Amino acid sequence: MRDAKTPLARATSLSAPLSGVFNRRPASRVWFDGIVICDFIHQADHISAGRATLPEPSPRTSSLRLAPSAFCGTDALTPTFPKMFDRLRRTSRQHPTGPQSETLATPASDADALSAACRRIAPQGLFVIGAARSGTTILQNALNAADGIFLFGEPAFHRDPGHADFATRYNGMHRAWGNQENKSSHCPDLFETDAAWWDYLACLADRYPRVGAKIVINPEHAMDESRQLFDFQCRHFYRSHHVFTFRNPLDVLVSTRGLAQLTGGRVATHTEVLRSFFAVLQLFVLSLRNLPHVHVVFHEAVDADMFHALGKALDTPLPHAMDYYDHGKVRHYTLEDIPLIHQPSMTEAMTLYEDFRHEALAGFRLLQIEQNNGHLDDAHFTALGRLSWRITRFLDGLVEPGD
Repeated sequence: MRDAKTPLARATSLSAPLSGVFNRRPASRVWFDGIVICDFIHQADHISAGRATLPEPSPRTSSLRLAPSAFCGTDALTPTFPKMFDRLRRTSRQHPTGPQSETLATPASDADALSAACRRIAPQGLFVIGAARSGTTILQNALNAADGIFLFGEPAFHRDPGHADFATRYNGMHRAWGNQENKSSHCPDLFETDAAWWDYLACLADRYPRVGAKIVINPEHAMDESRQLFDFQCRHFYRSHHVFTFRNPLDVLVSTRGLAQLTGGRVATHTEVLRSFFAVLQLFVLSLRNLPHVHVVFHEAVDADMFHALGKALDTPLPHAMDYYDHGKVRHYTLEDIPLIHQPSMTEAMTLYEDFRHEALAGFRLLQIEQNNGHLDDAHFTALGRLSWRITRFLDGLVEPGD
């Protein structure tokens, strides 16, 4: 993890083990690719394989904020594995993700309430951002272990219609995914009636120094959604902290496709997964240059020193965060694990990722010096400018050879 100019995480080799989840109760968990996908006792990681959209909203109810009431307790028995997977398949078919799932624009009165709430919340905001299967969930869980942090799990605020039934839809989504109730998967019962997402976030900001969400960019519509997310964060959470997490693109590719095959969801093509990975990397560069508090975590380099540095940057102690990582749980993959036709593009992707990781850990300089993709002299590029140019060229050159 590092801020805009200072490297905060120490470098490790690409062959270093990737982080998984600390396995406190082995008998209670389902593992895929070394990352927990369901935990029936302590915590849960969604298993949606590219679906993060909340169920359709119910008819609008009053958004009047009343006195907070007690938090909800557990309300459902744990589903069996077959029922859980079947429910996930139905959910992924019924609720598409991406810009196509947007609803009507927020009414003017609600837009005013949204703007007012976000202006107050923004200095306390904390958002974990990454491509699917890049370590976003375990990082969210680790941060939520701190007493001073509350992060929602994939609420997609940037696509939410703003209806006053957020808790109903959000909690229903996580129940459909088979997740038990904890900070990462449950919106507490703070009002006598349901409310809009910004009402809950504002109320939680009175209770926690840091509030926000985990945001996953899935393979479908990744380019459009990345831009939509950037515009939304600039508009409403400009002063917030944004923590990007990255993982070796080969491992992300095989893990993303493998999980979709396991759960029966749509399997993204190799090109789609790579495009979404580098769309997030492009989003990181854009955010680093334009937002005041941007950090990066590399899944390969997670250690106690990294969390100590992140805690200082957030002004929030993270004493238990490292407990959530077990470097022996996540599998590594090789080029032989993907079809021969995709190996050249993956080789280029891994080289670009390793160069990015090296430069980021060293600390980018001269973030605001003007750069142009058409520089006649390569020496005019800064490290970040050259990296941005290479990412753009890679994305432009991605084609779909067939899967």
